[in-house]
Amino acid sequence: MDDKEKKKMYLTVADLSTMGFAMVLSIVVGLVIGLYLDSRFGTEPIFTLVLIFGGILSGFRIMYKTYMRFFNEGKSDGSKK
Repeated sequence: MDDKEKKKMYLTVADLSTMGFAMVLSIVVGLVIGLYLDSRFGTEPIFTLVLIFGGILSGFRIMYKTYMRFFNEGKSDGSKK
């Protein structure tokens, strides 16, 4: 394995390892903003539930796009996986 292949492998592992972090971060951001808006407007669970659900959808979207990019790169360089 030459240096170019090692570098590409490390970048791929780093890219895939960020998926979990992105999922958690998007949910936490939705929760914090939802709690703030609910306390500001007095609409107890409405904004929190909507924004947590939005954070979950956003996290899955990020995971899906990263997953598809990872597997499309493998197809485009001619390697069989």
